Amino acid sequence: MLEEILTDLDTAPEAALMVGDTEYDMQMSGAIGVPAVGIEHGVHTRERLLEHGALACVADLFELSEWLGLPMSQSPRS
Repeated sequence: MLEEILTDLDTAPEAALMVGDTEYDMQMSGAIGVPAVGIEHGVHTRERLLEHGALACVADLFELSEWLGLPMSQSPRS
């Protein structure tokens, strides 16, 4: 599935970032060389995501935006 998206977007694996909430997301991205970040508000724990190849784990989309260096102007927590 991820390969298909990259092909459709004419994007190299190393130019993409997978954000997922399961170990299977981390395994899928790792299998084709796409870096991945785990997001904790889903299925699997931080530890499990990191164990399966996540570069980092974030709690939510607000923290992801900070991790990317693109902070949201308003917190989704408010």
